[in-house]
Amino acid sequence: MSTESPDNTTPNPSPEPEIPAVPAAPAAPVPPAEPVPAPPLPQTAPPVETPGGTGDRRAGVSTVAVIAIAIVVALIVGGLAGGVGGFAGGWLASHARGGSSSSGTGTLQVLPPETDEPVVAAAAAALPSVVNIDVSASQVSPEDSNALPESHPGVPLRGNGSGVAFRSSEDGGTYVLTNAHVVENAENIFVTGTDRERRRGELIGADAETDIAVVKIAASLPLIEIGDSDEIEVGQSATAIGSPFGLSHSVTSGVISAIGRSLPGGTGSQRNVYPLVDVIQTDAAINPGNSGGALVDRVGQLIGVNTAIYSDTGASGGIGFAVPVNTAIRVADQLIESGTAQHPFLGIVGQDVTPEFAAAEGLDVDEGAYVVEPIEGTKAEAAGIVTGDVIVSLNEVPIRSMDDLLLQVRRHRIGEVVTLEIWRGGALIEVEMEVGIKPADLEVPRPEAMPDLD
Repeated sequence: MSTESPDNTTPNPSPEPEIPAVPAAPAAPVPPAEPVPAPPLPQTAPPVETPGGTGDRRAGVSTVAVIAIAIVVALIVGGLAGGVGGFAGGWLASHARGGSSSSGTGTLQVLPPETDEPVVAAAAAALPSVVNIDVSASQVSPEDSNALPESHPGVPLRGNGSGVAFRSSEDGGTYVLTNAHVVENAENIFVTGTDRERRRGELIGADAETDIAVVKIAASLPLIEIGDSDEIEVGQSATAIGSPFGLSHSVTSGVISAIGRSLPGGTGSQRNVYPLVDVIQTDAAINPGNSGGALVDRVGQLIGVNTAIYSDTGASGGIGFAVPVNTAIRVADQLIESGTAQHPFLGIVGQDVTPEFAAAEGLDVDEGAYVVEPIEGTKAEAAGIVTGDVIVSLNEVPIRSMDDLLLQVRRHRIGEVVTLEIWRGGALIEVEMEVGIKPADLEVPRPEAMPDLD
């Protein structure tokens, strides 16, 4: 789902031209965007596996869960986002204990040099690098269009999300990490730092596969310190910073609830996008507007980019998700270099093996990733993977489901040779194959209709 923000247009696959507004008719208010519920987890359709792509995602998430996954997209009324967001930033700058707002880069010191409060320390280190991102588009919101008279002109869509300054550009500007769904279809992007200076942003590139995008501004901002998401542990403290409901630079805290989660439904509207794989789960409150913001550790190092929640209300229910920083930086590097990102891919359509499925198909194992078919022209086809194969390990790591396979493939580099253990015709065999590149134009069936791709 695309995010909108004041003075920014959420781009459409085919954006409509701007329609001049009628002065006498006030623009219809745009309510905060509700997180977008993802399709329910498939119960019978086999998953499609592809290195770098996922279909049915059930690893680590109960398949009986009925709450929908919601994308943390902040579609906020322009006035609300600007007014409240400005208040929040101003309050932090003028009331922070022992701190002040500096000129130039907008660095904000929120506390004394030393503190016994880990959340305070984390916030102090990371806050200056977190920004508010406003976007807008010229198309009328489908939710609002029915409420307007037929003669009423189009109402610009507006919304907001968050971002993190993480790298300087050679020309003195700053690259900002955010979510792809925050800037999806945006015609205008504006970035506001802790100095409350509103600057126009340029979209460098977006990758719906990982929900990561990079925006560039022509000014120098304080850069966040990058952590290592491979080193995080379940139970460690985590702090989320962003602009929930337009309240810029809001801080919430919690712990890392789980790692290596796979989320069904993904975050984009494109049909060639797999659900998110290998994400961080946290109970730090994440709400609409937090999308693209920072998830940091106790010393303020970036460990994830907040992206989604499980919720039946559209607000935080204590189950939020973030893209690991190692994934975000890998993708961002590619976006800065070429504007696009590539992802590891095996090249099979597959599904989970369950005891029931194994009994029905006469399989020798009751768990693993069943190959429905290899995708033509992929590395899997070249390696001799055939329909009916059951993949049970990759480089000696057990594969119990399609989620496991997708996760392990994503953790390997394109071009790397991996060893698969496969049950075929009653015998366990080993197959070596090269990890390929997921085709950009590969159309991925939606989980309700088809198995998973990997």
